[in-house]
Amino acid sequence: MRSRPRLNRGMVLVTSLVILLVITMLALSAVQSTSIQELISRNQRDSNLAFNAAETALVEAESVINSLSSLSYGDSVSPKIYDARSAGALTNLWNSTYVNASSSNVDVVASQPVFVIEHVRTVISDEDRLNIDNIGQNPNTCCTQMFRITARGTGGTDNAKVVLQTTYGKRF
Repeated sequence: MRSRPRLNRGMVLVTSLVILLVITMLALSAVQSTSIQELISRNQRDSNLAFNAAETALVEAESVINSLSSLSYGDSVSPKIYDARSAGALTNLWNSTYVNASSSNVDVVASQPVFVIEHVRTVISDEDRLNIDNIGQNPNTCCTQMFRITARGTGGTDNAKVVLQTTYGKRF
């Protein structure tokens, strides 16, 4: 009767070690999956912050253009407006002297949003071409000035950057 227990000796230890190994592998897999999901979530948050900061700069640039009473160019004029018609394209947009810093303080981003306003062209509508004497209009307003606004925003880190661009028209 004593020979039977000798065959089963250590089997419980081996079984429990295999079960412990499987549970450890499952736990490590769960930890790794959770950390990857956390990184994805953080990157998504940074992207959203950068997009919202760039959108804030676009809205601010549009209101700056809306508040202008006349069109003037140059880097010494506030706001700085770049004449894209005569000078051509900016070679290095964000290192140029025509970058306007956003005055709205976004406190959760790594660096404040910036924008560049470019005067693209003057658009004369068909009805303005036919209305030589400006009948029914203010004599000073005949044309729409078209601007291209480019805005850059960053997220919680400088690694997340979003650049947005829009076209805006105003009659002076």
